[in-house]
Amino acid sequence: MSQIDIQDLFDKSRFPSGWRLASIFLYTPVGLVLVLLRLLVALQLWLIAVLLPDCNILRTLLSHGFSFAFGIMVKVPEGGIKENQLRILIANNISVLDHFALYKATQALTPSLWEEIPTAMANALGLQVMDMASKDILIANIKHFLSTSNYKIVIQPEFGTTNSRVALLKFNSWPFTVEASVQPIAIKAWRPDFVPIGLSSLASRWWTDVFWFMFVPYTVFTIKYLRTKQNPDCEALVRDVEKDIATSLGLQTTSYTVSDKVDFEKRYIMEKAQSRRFDRNSSSSQAVHSVEVQRMVRQVSEVLPLVPHNVILRDLLKTRNVDITIANILDGIVTYTPDSSQTVTATASLNQVQKNTVKDNSNLGSSSFQERKAKMIREARERYIQKHGLKNC
Repeated sequence: MSQIDIQDLFDKSRFPSGWRLASIFLYTPVGLVLVLLRLLVALQLWLIAVLLPDCNILRTLLSHGFSFAFGIMVKVPEGGIKENQLRILIANNISVLDHFALYKATQALTPSLWEEIPTAMANALGLQVMDMASKDILIANIKHFLSTSNYKIVIQPEFGTTNSRVALLKFNSWPFTVEASVQPIAIKAWRPDFVPIGLSSLASRWWTDVFWFMFVPYTVFTIKYLRTKQNPDCEALVRDVEKDIATSLGLQTTSYTVSDKVDFEKRYIMEKAQSRRFDRNSSSSQAVHSVEVQRMVRQVSEVLPLVPHNVILRDLLKTRNVDITIANILDGIVTYTPDSSQTVTATASLNQVQKNTVKDNSNLGSSSFQERKAKMIREARERYIQKHGLKNC
């Protein structure tokens, strides 16, 4: 497996950069009209599924209706190696609506947890409700379903979408324990060049992906059957299938799993939130910072009048604490060039502080630097209180 950076597997934005955004802006009014129309159609289909009894005719009607609602077209190129006897289909994962495209092409159902929607509607979308309380329970349910139904089951062992340009996520091996023979399928999709909107983006919600399916004029899925695979060793079987699908799509295989994707998404969301908070703080403090920060700047300036205000402000924005900033300056952690524009009064004030410190040093003799610094700060604070007539401080 080729080791690549995990961030290369996902797009942080579904939109292109540069001049290509112009075509999306021009198309937006048409896209919004399409979304409203398709939402109305989807609502009507849901009502039909609720009111009418489940039957094959109803499922066919719903399937065609959802093809329009999602703007999905499916193509199956010739030359694929299809084995009708195999009941387990294995495909890669590229979008939240893969199950619908796969059902349109293969009539195979994808295990799902959606118990709220009617059975006819679920099957028309390519979903089969199953208990997924644990892996063993799900495997048992799949085997029972295959033994009692004529439908096939399609599983996407990545269990997470990628941008389908660099590599696949590592396939999980448990789907290959259901049967020793599987039908690999390579799935890819494209949208018209004048609306270059990606199928998904990092940390996006399923309903936002569905919205953009409804927004674009159409999305074309290509379903390609690959050579069937058989091996009683499920670990060897999963690697063979994974390699065949990746080769067919011109992608690489990696050691990254869906768990790695979840962790990467969490880090991305946290970094994005921190960046937004920093931007808000910066924008609100560019010219005149908050009253509280200005008050702390004045306090530090009273103690250390020769330190430029911008130096004090920069450190206070990090520490948010007057005493820590004073300590940082006195300890030399914060370096600065004395402000020559300061008044003679400020210089005299500092000289007086230094004289008092020297006097105290001669009295205390062996007192430590930390003690002298603390005494210096305490005296400066007392002068500040007396100057401004503060009480109970």
